[in-house]
Amino acid sequence: MKKPMQNPAGHAAVLRIMLFMSMILLLGLASSANQPPSDAVLVGNETCADCHSEVSESFHKTMHGLAYGADRSDWSMTCESCHGPGSAHVEEADPELIINPAKTDQFGDAQTCVNCHKSESLDGWEFSHHNSADVNCSGCHSIHTEKEQIVKKATPELCYDCHSEVRAASFMPSHHPIAEGKIDCQDCHNPHGGSLSLTSEDTGRELCFSCHAEKEGPFVYEHAPVNEDCMGCHTPHGSVIDNLLIQAEPGLCLNCHAMHFHATVEGVEGEFTPPLAPDRTSISTSDAWKRGMLTKCTQCHTEIHGTDMPSQSISTGGTALTR
Repeated sequence: MKKPMQNPAGHAAVLRIMLFMSMILLLGLASSANQPPSDAVLVGNETCADCHSEVSESFHKTMHGLAYGADRSDWSMTCESCHGPGSAHVEEADPELIINPAKTDQFGDAQTCVNCHKSESLDGWEFSHHNSADVNCSGCHSIHTEKEQIVKKATPELCYDCHSEVRAASFMPSHHPIAEGKIDCQDCHNPHGGSLSLTSEDTGRELCFSCHAEKEGPFVYEHAPVNEDCMGCHTPHGSVIDNLLIQAEPGLCLNCHAMHFHATVEGVEGEFTPPLAPDRTSISTSDAWKRGMLTKCTQCHTEIHGTDMPSQSISTGGTALTR
């Protein structure tokens, strides 16, 4: 008996269609849950308080309650401002028939909040790293709290719940004084938007110079990488190397200056091969290293961020950044 011909491509197409339809069904079920039906109507705070008395009694002490005068009978902000019309929820006693921001996805949760919170600080939320990582408002904020900033924890502990690698970096030998309480995550980061790294300034340079203004210049003799990005040499959260460097000297400098030829000084001799001039030796030669020619570039090039003073006794003049 002849076997029917198999069609792998056809089977794959059928499976793709079934998978697609399943996703649509699941999305439909998800969207119908945690939402009032379209015909639900408002019932008022007094009705909510019949079951949720504890929340109702304390709500006037919260930032939301104080901001909207919720201790008055004519509450301008009600439970249903965030939770939606509650008639079906009250009649059926079904928690799926009312909006619970903590159970919605990041889009539904954020939409509930931005209905009122339309400030410029949220302008970048839609395309922010937090939003793309499925972080929702209630992941960080506790809506019914009496705390001024309505956050679940104080920073940096709140941030460390997700960013454990930053917590570890903050205890490295060289670090910004976050653990010491001298700066805070939000001094550099805007959790509601901004760049991919959620920094509060458009570029890393601008952010760093807001504290390290003495490194900005302008200088007569500049170090080109400083005008590009501080992160080329530094890591912001912590390092085992002094000054938050990403790599120890001289290796860090040799990433750009691998073919740099250093002037020979008295007592230090180095190998050289043509076309090097007789008075020059490569800092990357083994002979130069063995003779202690270089352990740290900044032993001589002290003004590595830039200077207004010309270097002396050096053929390159002020660009050597030695003073």
